[in-house]
Amino acid sequence: MPQGLNSAFLTREALESLGFQRLGDDVLVHSTAVIVDCSKIALGSRVRIDPYVVISNRGGVILGNNIHIGSHSVLAGHGAINVNDFVNISHHVGIYTSNEDISGRSLSHPTVPGGMARTASIAFARHSGVGAGSLVLPGAQFGEGTILGAMSRVGRPLKPWTLYTGIPARRSRERRRDILDMADEYEASIGR
Repeated sequence: MPQGLNSAFLTREALESLGFQRLGDDVLVHSTAVIVDCSKIALGSRVRIDPYVVISNRGGVILGNNIHIGSHSVLAGHGAINVNDFVNISHHVGIYTSNEDISGRSLSHPTVPGGMARTASIAFARHSGVGAGSLVLPGAQFGEGTILGAMSRVGRPLKPWTLYTGIPARRSRERRRDILDMADEYEASIGR
């Protein structure tokens, strides 16, 4: 069956040659993704990184199991990014562990030592996610089951099992926890 134009994912051999810190099973990385410093990146099993994703994060990236990163998303900065199991990062999402001081009081630029105003790690607990077009800034911490809705912005800790939306993100409503049982059934079906 025809695959379509530009539908190529890297082979296992190609992924192994990149020198990832860890490389799980059933990993799909599209050939157009740009991934820098692979030795600082750990990929769990059943990870999918779609076309035109950029991962250029000096602080390292840990992706757990069953992770999806949608096309045109960016993970960048100097702080660590930790993405736990069953996290979905939708399309056109920006995740930045560093940002610049734009006040004009300092020379702020990623090519200047110490040129970043703030750097802080970002973490996603299990079953959390980010909607399309959203912006995740230094210090964001997603509790278990937390979702940041589409076209939203956050740079602070978020409560578990809650949907946040808007700029800046505000609590919208609580989420159901039915997916916990579904995840247990799924993991049992694959022998975990």
